[in-house]
Amino acid sequence: MNGDIARPRSAFADWAIIVVGLVMALFVVAEPVRNAISERITVESVITGYVLFYVVLFAPLILLSLLLGQLGRHRVLRAGGRPLWWILVGQLVGAGGLATCVFYAWLNGSLRPITIDAEAQNHLLLGTAIVLLGVAAEELLFRGWLLGALQDMLGSSWAVLLSAIAFSGFHWWAGGAAADVVSLANLLLGGLWFGLLAVRSGGILAPMAAHFAWNASESIVFGLDPNPGVDDLGALTNYDLVGLPMWGGSGEGLNASIAMTLVLAALVIPLLPSFTQQTTSARPA
Repeated sequence: MNGDIARPRSAFADWAIIVVGLVMALFVVAEPVRNAISERITVESVITGYVLFYVVLFAPLILLSLLLGQLGRHRVLRAGGRPLWWILVGQLVGAGGLATCVFYAWLNGSLRPITIDAEAQNHLLLGTAIVLLGVAAEELLFRGWLLGALQDMLGSSWAVLLSAIAFSGFHWWAGGAAADVVSLANLLLGGLWFGLLAVRSGGILAPMAAHFAWNASESIVFGLDPNPGVDDLGALTNYDLVGLPMWGGSGEGLNASIAMTLVLAALVIPLLPSFTQQTTSARPA
């Protein structure tokens, strides 16, 4: 009987889920939760407060991404083909890209080594886990759910571009990123890079590995985030970026540097042919 056949959902419903999902991520979860918990966490231990802050911030985003995937019938947790290979590639290009940014800063004389307290290295595993949690939340939201939803409706090119714009806008509005041209350009290039990796690999493991390797190298390996200073959970080494803001010598660090712009552009360009290739739909049959 016809009544037993599931009717396909309209394009309007698909767009409604996307709009409502982004509004919830930004105005219901990310910004309100960040503001609320920063005011209400009153534990004596700085480390405990730090961990609680990020767990309470990122865990709801992960759950929201999975829920939106169910509503839109999209595979948020998709590994793609050759997952181990793409994890390795992602880690290598992520760590290598960040290291290249550091090399540019060194060539410019902007990199200054700072003596690090031995106690700052007591929580490196915990810091690594927090970085992974944040990366997982962002990748599940923007490449797991949003990219897949847009890809089904608009194709890979528009999906990568629009999800990258949403990614950069999210960091600017809820993440406190600077609104200068270089910082916003770097966020957009980063979103394009992660999106292209997702399209090329057919899953979220490649962008997640690249994103994690980049962030972990920046904050844990080189101690560049925050700048100046060192993360509350410590770092292996500690470098400050000084001098001109265009080479990282500001509170935004590498995020506002043209070194990052050059490196991200070099990582994006080889992946651009993904726009014209056939891709696997993110919606299960």
